[in-house]
Amino acid sequence: MGKQRLFISYCWKDGNTYADELETQLKDTFDVKRDKSQLIANDNLYDFMAEIANCENVIIVLTAEYVKSLNCMLEMSYLVSQDEWGMKAMVLVIDDSLYSIERKFEVMNYWILRQKNNHASLKNADFGKALWEEEKEYIDLICENMEKFFEGLSRRKNPSQIAIVNEVIKKSQRSQEQEHEMRECVVKGEDLVKEFLAVNGNMTISELSEKMNRTKAATMRYISNLSKEGVIERVGDGKNGKWVLKKSSK
Repeated sequence: MGKQRLFISYCWKDGNTYADELETQLKDTFDVKRDKSQLIANDNLYDFMAEIANCENVIIVLTAEYVKSLNCMLEMSYLVSQDEWGMKAMVLVIDDSLYSIERKFEVMNYWILRQKNNHASLKNADFGKALWEEEKEYIDLICENMEKFFEGLSRRKNPSQIAIVNEVIKKSQRSQEQEHEMRECVVKGEDLVKEFLAVNGNMTISELSEKMNRTKAATMRYISNLSKEGVIERVGDGKNGKWVLKKSSK
């Protein structure tokens, strides 16, 4: 049986040293992933996010620069939206100030301001609207999940790096029942996608999320998994594109 995968989410600006240390401490136990190129060959961001979410274990290295990085916060937002987030993820808090309510509000206000500026730029844009719309999608996802992430952070003690290492190893030693429970969370979501697409073959991700009562990020993961397996396919481009169930999969 191969090693479980461990993804380390960190900011290159100030988290590289910590990621190096974690990889050194954990590489004998896990197949450590910390780079997009190690997970997926194409450039589709949400396929990459799905691959992160499909890793059996995750460590977030939370630094001062992490909370201001679009890519890092997008990873966090996507991960925290998944059904089994609490069962396999650990957060190593390097910037201790992030435990304070004042710092949390500072970070949330930073992203809310970026969201307002993005929406204003999109509204007034004479060109480049597709780029503003792409950024809007990412920032909206971050703003939707920040409070949930910080709320979970408040309930945790401040574990040391060695405590994180020991805990992620402990989490990986799950029983077969727990592994089944984690997988069932995803399988049930994928089954719901197939069920709704079989009835209505022209649904957007937003429509699917609403019907399924799941987060948009979780639905995107189900979509990516099913697309990779050849069960569904994308028809059309841009906003007019739809996900449809392949006839052989009905």
